Amino acid sequence: MTASLRALPAVFSLGLQRQLAYRWNYFLRSVFSALPLLVSWVFWGAVFQGRDTVGNYTFAGILTYYAIMLVVEVVTQPSDDDFQIATEIREGMLNPILLRPLPYGLYRAALFAAGRCAYLVAALIPVSLCLFFLSRAVPLEIGNLNLLHGLPALLGSALLQFSLTLCLSLCAFWILEVSALIFLVYALEFLAGGHVFPLDLLPAPVFAVVRLLPFAYEYWFPTAALGGNLTDEAWRAGLCLQYGWAFFFMVVAHFIWQAGLRRFTAAGG
Repeated sequence: MTASLRALPAVFSLGLQRQLAYRWNYFLRSVFSALPLLVSWVFWGAVFQGRDTVGNYTFAGILTYYAIMLVVEVVTQPSDDDFQIATEIREGMLNPILLRPLPYGLYRAALFAAGRCAYLVAALIPVSLCLFFLSRAVPLEIGNLNLLHGLPALLGSALLQFSLTLCLSLCAFWILEVSALIFLVYALEFLAGGHVFPLDLLPAPVFAVVRLLPFAYEYWFPTAALGGNLTDEAWRAGLCLQYGWAFFFMVVAHFIWQAGLRRFTAAGG
């Protein structure tokens, strides 16, 4: 374990150098990821015609929600980690990794953290400019930002997304191509994670069910926590569910990994 912990900074450093080699890809990706803000502006502008509020949101409030979600995505969303893991398993690139004194989960976690840091550096300028110009057009409600609630929720979102990604990717031990499974989960995350609209705009019975699913705690919950839209009680309950789901998927990933290794065959040199 001591050797593993000593190796983590080196893995993080190598991962960061590798990710920064594709900084222009990250830069362009972050530029285009800001386009949904423009779509949200046009769409919700039409929805708010003739009304001051929709649910508990004003027009400025709902655009603030999407602006904060953009930041949440930059900080927590995996960047091709799932396909990298599947490729390592499918193409035999896993062989040299198994010889290293470092658990595979910790190895991938260090690379995930490096990727998030590289993406954050590359996205800092375009995302900041996007938020600046948006604030010039609409007075965003950033005075309610709650870092005390938001930062633990951001960390929990990153852990949850990493553990879920790891579970899906390790299915490559049994499935030749996991992209269909990954894109199915992406669709569920988009619909039930709060990308389309804030989940608290749903009817109360539907919202109560959706809040029990892990997808709500990937994007909607950290966005609402950072935006100061949650009571202390709702934040504590949500944080327990978020970290509970993250721990659950980590345990599942451990058992999938152990089962996958029993059928994994490494040959050649």
